[in-house]
Formats: sequence, C-alpha cells, structure tokens
Amino acid sequence: MNVRLGADGDVEEWLATDEQLERPVLIRFPGPDADAERIAQFLAPVRAAASTSHPHVQTVYMAEEIDGSAFAVAEWDGAVTIGDRLKAGETLPVSEYLPNASGVAAGLAAFHANGGIHGAIDPSAIHFSAAHPARLAGFGRRPVTTTTEGDTAALAAALRTAITGNTNPAVRPSHVAEGIPSSVDEALTAAENGVLDAAGLADALSVISLHREPTTEGHWSLKPLVAFLVVAAIVIVLSIVGFSIDVDPDSPFLYPASPSEQENSAPVAPVADAETADQPVVPATAGTYDPFGDGVENDETVGAVLDNDRLSAWETEPYPGPLGDTKEGVGIVLEAANPIGAIEITGTPETRFAIAWNVTVADAPSSWERIGAGQLLTGTTRLDVARRESGFWLVWLTSLPLRSDGSYRTSISEIRLLP
Repeated sequence: MNVRLGADGDVEEWLATDEQLERPVLIRFPGPDADAERIAQFLAPVRAAASTSHPHVQTVYMAEEIDGSAFAVAEWDGAVTIGDRLKAGETLPVSEYLPNASGVAAGLAAFHANGGIHGAIDPSAIHFSAAHPARLAGFGRRPVTTTTEGDTAALAAALRTAITGNTNPAVRPSHVAEGIPSSVDEALTAAENGVLDAAGLADALSVISLHREPTTEGHWSLKPLVAFLVVAAIVIVLSIVGFSIDVDPDSPFLYPASPSEQENSAPVAPVADAETADQPVVPATAGTYDPFGDGVENDETVGAVLDNDRLSAWETEPYPGPLGDTKEGVGIVLEAANPIGAIEITGTPETRFAIAWNVTVADAPSSWERIGAGQLLTGTTRLDVARRESGFWLVWLTSLPLRSDGSYRTSISEIRLLP
C-alpha cells in the first residue's frame, strides 16, 4: 500500500510498505521538474545519511538514481517533527531538551564526518515522537547552505526555537524556559556564530545540567498538562495520517516497534521519566567491575548511580579505542536487598550493555548468567529481568560511544532496581 503524505518543499513523500521485511517505510524523491543538478543535490546528502549510523539520525535504507530521477527509502518513525509541535503551540519539554539537543548535534557531527551537508535544517527537519529520540531528517531538501558551518548554525537556531517557540534570536532559552541555564544560550549562540562546530555543540550541551527546581508546599505544576497537550498533538497528527490510510487500527503500520539491537529476547525499551518516578526502588549497593584492567574504574564516584540524582554520574575511564580492541568490557556490580523484576538505566546514548546475574561476584564475565542486552537510548532505558532471590547483578558495558575528543567513554547517571 502506497499513500502520498504530501511534499517537503519540492520533495515528494510517500508512506509505503517494505513487503519483504513487512515494515512501513518513508519514500522521498524529487518532483517531476527536477533537473540533473537538482537530482545530484538530492542524492548527495541522502547517500551521506545512508552511510551514517546514529540514534539521532533518521536511518536511510537505500538511495538510487533511476530513469532520470532519484529516490530514497528511509525508516518510518511517525514523521512528527518539532515543527509540527511548534505549530500545535508546544515546545520541547525542558526535561527532554538537553539530551535530545546534544544528541541531534552529535548526529549532525557524525553525518558531517561522512561528508554530508544537509543544507536545509529547520524545526521541520527534526523528527521527534514519543517512541523515538529526536532525529535529524529531511535529507535531500533544496539546499539553502552548502557548508558544515551553515548546517551547524541552522541546527543551533532550530534548537533555540524548539525550546523558546520563537524564531527571534534575541529570545534566549534561559529567559523563557524554567530550568534552562544561561550556558545553553551561550552554546547555541557560539554555534550560530561559527565558533562551535556540530561536535563542539554536542559536547557543550552534553555537560550542561538543568537548574534544580525548589519544592514548595502546596505548589502545583503545569507540567502534567503540558505533557498531556504534547501527547494530544502527536495523536492528532498521527490520526490525520491514519485516517488517510484507512488501515486496521490494530495494525503496527503507523506505530512500528522501535529499532533494537538486542542480543536476545529480553525486552529493552525507553521509559518516560514519569512512568516509574513514584515506584519504590529496591535498596542496593554498587561497586565497579574491571576484570580485564587494573580492577579500578573511577570507584570513588560509582555511588552516584544509586543516589536518585541525575545531575551526578559515574563515568568510565577514557579509552583510546573501542572496547574489544582495548579490553572486553567494564561494568558495575549491584547487590540488591530484595528480589528485583526490572532494571532502569540512564546514561550516555549508544552505550551497549548486558545484564547478568550470579550468586557471587565471579571473576570472569563468562561465569555470569546473561539475562539480557541492549543499547542505552536517550533518557531512561528499561530491561525486565527474571527474579532472583539473592545474589549479584552485573551491568556489563560492551561498547562505549566515541566522543569528540577521540576517546571512547560513557557515563551512567542513574540505575534504578525495581521490585
């Protein structure tokens, strides 16, 4: 089934089904008036995107030139953009802003590293839905800039508008969004002025913490209402698409499962902050686990993963190469006071991990019973586990993301053990 969604400038967009893999896909191609120059403009960024694997860049499955035109096939992620949110009167939630803003900047840096120039970044080129982290998309648009500096400046402007709801550069995020510090203004302004490239913007945003909000007796908050309105806006947009397709409401066509790199059947999923915020946590103790190194991995800060404070974190040591080249892995051992049924981890996206259990702290990771594995997503990632009456749990990190300084490292700000 093929359904025309509309046009993104002079680029046609259709929703179709990949019959071989039984999944919905987004097809984009230049309009019928496109000449050879326009087709080349379309294909160059699309092919660079196809070579880029990043959680904050829309996955492009293929791109080809055919019969004097060209087309691209990309993942279907709902196609709800930040531009759609802004039209509905909703900016990005403050709690979700920094990880998504830094993530998209890192995605743009990875795209640039593959030789890509997007050329037309604005809020409608950033997809963001409840099921996915924010992703850079809209590849193949008619370009308005031809440099990486122009891309970065446009992204910074889009990220500023995403939180302020205003295209006026004089309106700063810290002036209108409670909890956003002035350092966000400085990072975005530096990127808009060409002082920071995409990688520098990603790093600058990734180390910024939200201001703490004081608690006041009897104080009520608009946050639940804002969250409801955001979800309502997304539902409305998706419903419009759904009505035009006229498909079975139980079909996964419009609501595909999130891409996963799980290594077994244990479900790994993103979790909204409010979902388990009030759920009791099983008390535990934490220690580092470094059987292939010197036995020490920033031990003095490992307690930060259990302090219920996302502003503090434990970070691995920086490694000159990927895990596997340097050593098999590194991790954290947790001893829970009571049986648990799930583990939630908040940390650097793109970090691959495994969860294992053993009655004692075994010297070799292979001696632990492997329960599940996955990749950290933006925000909180949850993995349900088989309950054990006693023993130790191992969060075993098997792949660390590459940072802009050339090192491989990750940070874990919170681990919650749930009954």
